[in-house]
This record gives sequence, structure tokens and C-alpha cells, in this order.
Amino acid sequence: MDRRQLIRSAAMDLAFLMENLPALLRAAWTTAWLTLATLVLSTLIAIPLAVSGLRRETPLSRGLAAASTLMRSIPTLVILFLVYYGLPQIGIVLPALATALVGLTLSAVAYTMEILRAGLKSVDSGQYEAAGALGLPAWLIWGRVIYPQALRVIVPTWLSNATLVLKGTSVASIITIPELTAIANEIVSETYRPFEILLSTAAIYILLGSVLALAARVSARRWSHP
Repeated sequence: MDRRQLIRSAAMDLAFLMENLPALLRAAWTTAWLTLATLVLSTLIAIPLAVSGLRRETPLSRGLAAASTLMRSIPTLVILFLVYYGLPQIGIVLPALATALVGLTLSAVAYTMEILRAGLKSVDSGQYEAAGALGLPAWLIWGRVIYPQALRVIVPTWLSNATLVLKGTSVASIITIPELTAIANEIVSETYRPFEILLSTAAIYILLGSVLALAARVSARRWSHP
């Protein structure tokens, strides 16, 4: 293949990528939204669970620990299928996007709860006792004493876990959610040119993951000092 043929081939490849790039970027937006929504919901659910699990040797704390271990041992895809096929069996029919969000959130809650619990446990118990001895109300103890210290441990780990959540959203393609992996597969099946599309898809995932990784590194430096 001479130089002109190489240039022509490269131009055709670039034109092909530019033609399909808008669809991939729209799908990347869906992936980013699904990641963010999963992180927010799983964190909101995990906060009270992590606080409740701090109490030692109570039926609630033991039950939460067992449930966390159980959920972390189940693959995200299996949880998604259980939600997708199981909820209609009890009369609950959700849109596909809501189903994906429920499944991904259930999978992420257990990991998020452990991250939060580890952060809260990193705060010396004497901090609770000292704040209580000063007569501070519970909301002030948690908001001004406990959480600011726990966040130094929680935030970097939480952001690192966000990268796993980002990659986990690809399983939503199984239930026809138009996220990045699903749209990439559709384009490949229509064009029979997997290399260019999958390489572009990988680049978009790397870009999204790099943003989260950078945030994790910055937060680790930010929160490593009092």
C-alpha cells in the first residue's frame, strides 16, 4: 500500500469516526448520568445504614454486616437481572432506565456502606464522648465533629469506587439502556467495523475514568492533612 492509499484509508477512517462520534457522545452522557445517579442514591441510602452499623454486637449491626457481605458477593449483572425479571413478578413494572438505576444502586450500596463505615470508625471514640460531655446536640456532633474528620478517609476511597461504578454501568446494555457500550455494539453490528468503534469507546471510558481518578488524587492530597 503506497502513501496515497494510506492517506485515503486514514481519511476514510476519520470520516467514519466523525460520522458515529455524536452517537457515542450522546451515549457517554447517558453513562455519566447513570453513574452520577447511582453514586448519589447509593450514598444517600448507605449513610443511615453505615451509622446504624457502627453499634457493636447488636442484631441490627450483625444483620447489616451480613447483608453487606451477601450483596458484595453477587455480581452486578445478576442483581440487575433479579430486578429486571423479579419486580414484574410482584406487580412492579419500571421503565428500563429506572430498572437499571435500581439494580446498579443495590449493587453499589454495600460497597458505599463499607466505605462510609470505615471512615466513621477512623474517628476516635473519644471524640464522640468529648463532644457529648460538652452538651452538644447529636446533629452538631455529627455535622461539626465526626463527619469533617471522617471525610478525610471517605472522600478519596469513595471517588476511587466511583470508577468501578462507571465501568459497572456497561451491564445496563443487557436491558437495552442506550449507554456507551450498548450504542457501540449497535454501531458495530450495523457497520461491521468493530476496531474503530470499540477503540473510540475505550477512549471515552478512559477519559471519564481519568476525570474520576484525577478527582481521587486531588482529594487524597486535600484531605490527607487536617
